[in-house]
Amino acid sequence: MQRQINEFIEMSKRTMESFLSKERKNIVVVAYYPTYRKHYGELLVRLKEKYNVIIVVERVLGDAFESSGHHNLYFPWRVMEDGQTYYLNMDVDGIDLILTADEVGYEDGRIDRTFLSTKAKRVYFPHSLIEQTGASDVVDYILVPSKIAMESFKNALKNSRVKLLESGYPKLDAAINSYAYQDSNTITYAPSLRYFSGDNASLNLFSGFENAMVESLLELTDYKISYRAHPMNFQNHHTFYNLIKARWQNESRVSFDEQLGNAFCNFSDFLVTDFSTTAFTYSFTTLRPSLFFTPLKLESHLAKYISSGGGQNL
Repeated sequence: MQRQINEFIEMSKRTMESFLSKERKNIVVVAYYPTYRKHYGELLVRLKEKYNVIIVVERVLGDAFESSGHHNLYFPWRVMEDGQTYYLNMDVDGIDLILTADEVGYEDGRIDRTFLSTKAKRVYFPHSLIEQTGASDVVDYILVPSKIAMESFKNALKNSRVKLLESGYPKLDAAINSYAYQDSNTITYAPSLRYFSGDNASLNLFSGFENAMVESLLELTDYKISYRAHPMNFQNHHTFYNLIKARWQNESRVSFDEQLGNAFCNFSDFLVTDFSTTAFTYSFTTLRPSLFFTPLKLESHLAKYISSGGGQNL
């Protein structure tokens, strides 16, 4: 297996080197996960006008993101086979800048710091509009999209060499540009990323809370309910998510939105969430309300902005 991987790495390195331009600066966009592809908005198409843009993906979806650069390369950062994990990497000369909207955190960020190049500068696009995500020294620059996010990054990166740059939010630009509302009498319920590890009793409690939210919305409103889980939940077939789908598979008013991107903005009358930043993209795009709740105390600097009680349960 390792021999085959080494051969694949050498073949991929030759392909990458053939993509590099001698006339233009070379920008490589790394998409470790499909979840965050939408965070570039239309930026890559604009960059393509002046720079040589190479997109590296860990899985091929044939979407617009993959066609937004000059070249597209399939090169996963890891391969899992027979219970063993093989980490892939290569060091390619000639890459000037690497952009990424997500990180893997492998070996305290080593793969994020060295993946594809040990010399190229790295820029990180946070996936949150309002608070720091991925604050670490594995990148050179972080594009910060709001004043309160800047506050959060500065607190997390004190005495760091990373440069924080005031920036826009390409994901929001793309959502606004593609917004075309169609009335469908639908509430989107969009909880933030859920992980789970533990015993079956805890698993049932966890999924039971989600089911109770859907049940309440069905009982108290006449809306259809679109359950929009974090993409990693359905892409990785998380057990609790499959339990929720099984619970509502015969309910005509409940659907499960597994589309990447911002299409949910076009059919949702409003959005309910536990403080997922999807709500901000939704409301700023549609000028429609988002309803927040938090079943636990909000452990975030954002608490002071939303509650005079310092983050009490909402």
